Amino acid sequence: MTGAPRLTVNYLLEDTELFGGVKVPLHHANLLHRRGHRVRVLSRGPLPDWYPLEAAFGTVPGFSADTVPEADVHVATFWTTIAPAAALPHGRPVHYCQGFEASYTHNLDEHAQILEAYARPLPAFALSPHLAELVRSRFGRPARVVPPALERMWRPRWRWRPARRPRVVVAHPFEVDWKGVATALEAVRRLRAGGVTLTLVRVSQWPLSDAERALVEPDEFHCRIDPPAVARLIAGCDLMLAPSWEQEGFGLPVLEAMACGVPVVASDVGGNREVVCTPQLGRVVSFGDREALSRAIDDALRTDWDRAAIRRHAERNDWQQRVSTLLDEFRRLAPGSNGRGRGQDTHHG
Repeated sequence: MTGAPRLTVNYLLEDTELFGGVKVPLHHANLLHRRGHRVRVLSRGPLPDWYPLEAAFGTVPGFSADTVPEADVHVATFWTTIAPAAALPHGRPVHYCQGFEASYTHNLDEHAQILEAYARPLPAFALSPHLAELVRSRFGRPARVVPPALERMWRPRWRWRPARRPRVVVAHPFEVDWKGVATALEAVRRLRAGGVTLTLVRVSQWPLSDAERALVEPDEFHCRIDPPAVARLIAGCDLMLAPSWEQEGFGLPVLEAMACGVPVVASDVGGNREVVCTPQLGRVVSFGDREALSRAIDDALRTDWDRAAIRRHAERNDWQQRVSTLLDEFRRLAPGSNGRGRGQDTHHG
């Protein structure tokens, strides 16, 4: 640190399950900690056993003035932590929006509460531009784009040549409908029926279910492996499929695969489109269109990709640049800055 004041930041996590919405704040906490800032991760869940957290961690029964230490900034990372962050009598609250939870299908009975939480006049950091626009236009709140940073583990794996039988990877649980895993598997089944040979590699936080196996049997199924192991696995693949629905907040697995030099076939939704922005980097198709997805996969498997160019594009999400952006935004919020008063902000950029 070079003369800039040291910040104290609390990240409020509802739980510590192995999901991207947890991994991104943990990585941010590590990056800030390495810069010499005082960072705490507070959660109702236990210390994650799947991520090498370097910042301080505490398990708390709830997020109140009795359990949350004073800080310059309190970061709400899920809708359930927005109201508690706003109610804290010290520091500045900010909502880190990684996805609009009221668009999901598994939690319909919570949508009214989610909308009420989003109506609170907290400034927001958004993982991607389309989420920032949603927060601004629908809820009238200030929002700045603060993308995730690539971790150093995402890098190419040296190989003599692509696999003779191409390895196609599909990530996320089958049961999370908006991740589009079922669409990807149906496209693979269609291709196999047409004579295309490939090795289907599945990565999920949850075990292989009978419903998934009935749709298509994966050649490999990797359950709840830690991020470094996922990085090594994906670096050894030839193509990633990411047919998410519109609910996708940011195509983080897409970005991570590209950082390994792996091309991607993804759905044409905001969270993916912002990453796969040209045909030289991958293919995008309308989400839910199984036929178009099958054609795009077949085309991608026949394409001679410039994997170095794919990697260079992904590496624009350099962690040093991203952590500097994050620090700039925190300093705008910190008490004594020229930013905003508690609960107010006039900047919507």
